[in-house]
Amino acid sequence: MPGSDHHADVVIVGAGGAALAAAVAALEEGASVTLLEAGDSPGGTTKGSGGAFWIPDNDLMRAAGVQDPRPDALRLMARLSFPSLYDPNADDLGVGAHAYAMLGAYYDEAGPAIARLMAVGAINAIILPTLGSSPSPISDPDYHAELPENVAPYGRVLTAVTPPGAMAWPGQFLVDGLVAHVTGRGARILTGHRATGVRQNGAGDVIGVEYEHAGGAGFIRARRGVVFATGGFAHDPEKLLAHLRGPVFGSGSATTGTGVFLDIATRLGAQLGNLSNGYYYQAALEELVQNGGAVLNPFTHCFLPYGDSMIIVGKHGRRVVNEKAMYHVRAQSHFHWSGTEYPNLVQFLVYDQAVADEPTFWPWRGCVPLPGFPAPWVVRGDTVEALAAALSEKLDALRGRRAGTAVVGPDVALTADFADALRATIERFNQMATTGVDEDFHRGETPIQPAWQGPSRGHPNRTMHPIDLNGPLYAIPLGAALLDTCGGPVIGPDAAVRRVDGTSVPGLYGAGNCVSGPVGQGYWGAGGTIGPALTFGFVAGRSAARQHGRPD
Repeated sequence: MPGSDHHADVVIVGAGGAALAAAVAALEEGASVTLLEAGDSPGGTTKGSGGAFWIPDNDLMRAAGVQDPRPDALRLMARLSFPSLYDPNADDLGVGAHAYAMLGAYYDEAGPAIARLMAVGAINAIILPTLGSSPSPISDPDYHAELPENVAPYGRVLTAVTPPGAMAWPGQFLVDGLVAHVTGRGARILTGHRATGVRQNGAGDVIGVEYEHAGGAGFIRARRGVVFATGGFAHDPEKLLAHLRGPVFGSGSATTGTGVFLDIATRLGAQLGNLSNGYYYQAALEELVQNGGAVLNPFTHCFLPYGDSMIIVGKHGRRVVNEKAMYHVRAQSHFHWSGTEYPNLVQFLVYDQAVADEPTFWPWRGCVPLPGFPAPWVVRGDTVEALAAALSEKLDALRGRRAGTAVVGPDVALTADFADALRATIERFNQMATTGVDEDFHRGETPIQPAWQGPSRGHPNRTMHPIDLNGPLYAIPLGAALLDTCGGPVIGPDAAVRRVDGTSVPGLYGAGNCVSGPVGQGYWGAGGTIGPALTFGFVAGRSAARQHGRPD
């Protein structure tokens, strides 16, 4: 075709988890595959992740004797993804025909997709092992093990096997295995190639991808289909401001994620969905604003606040959230709207010397540094009053810095009574820690919270121990961040992109965080992002490869 630089049966845009799974599936169908990756290397956000994937009714959990019935799994996903609509007695669980079909497709496709990826050697997976405090020997509990719909809370979370002694996150090894497999079978991965558009034939079929590379423009012909798996729009502040429902300071996702597929699919008349939702967590504010919203230092993530003698407070010096709630739930406390401001826009992780001195190398230690490793995002004070003064100084140093859809503005300042309120808050927390009952936020009352607490002196609640008010005390300013967004063009159970009228755009498929898949506002458990990405990536690659050749 005139102007075509390359061609393949299936062209995949992106080279993260969803894209690589799509490549495996297309290769399995006998298709030739080329992947276009905007970054300098393959892997995307998956490469820097924890490498877990939440897969209902998977072969490994069934081999361990755990059953995961379809009706219960769908109820669990529907409740978490569409809580305002969920009706356990409705035929579609209250979520509507399309959402119900997508949840069903996920349950039906996820286990077989992972089984096939394992069978061909593309991934080497195990059930995510327990960290040692689980009531089950199989694994730690699901994030929402306490819900009555969750009849199989152990064994859904799988992870890539990590070589002995390796210090990288398992996501690196998940990506390495997928890349080795697809390149070993002849797929091409072209890095530094950023998609700018697609081309259609006279019938409206998508027949290839236009891209930019090294300052020039190019085109690659797709004989059977195109799959987009380019990640979300977490690094486009304008899109975040237009669509996302809460203010965030940035994202830990791949910095190439600017929502290119949202732009392209909109021009094709695609239906859009779930744009207001994302996968949320917290990160050190200083890291977020100094890098324009990109979380580049993995030690500034705050997935689970470390320690037992610690709390999180707002600018009024009072606790604002269950500190041990899972990150996606906890981070949304930043979005509380008072009517004139977001009073919890910036929060403060406060802990004592015992937590600072705790030497355990724990996977969720996050932004609390190991002893002997000072960090610029941590402030210290010998007394409550000194800590308040140090925090105010830190906020003044960050004043005016903007990232994502938030700014450290004039309202981000400690109230005049912050020190007194913080002292009273700590005293109340200490009283509750001695009884083990958090009367304010119910800390430690779900199965996952004590299981992932880490080292603890707390009794009878291992997530709580009195904070030493004699000092010194430490604090870390936190901001809300995104693992990524999870909205975009709507796909069907076959991963085909849909138009507003419900028909599919011929030749166009999508998967991962660049599309509106089945997740809604939910985060089903550890690996709640990569599970759907791998599953619908596999489905998309298979669907595209099964198409007949499309004429120019």
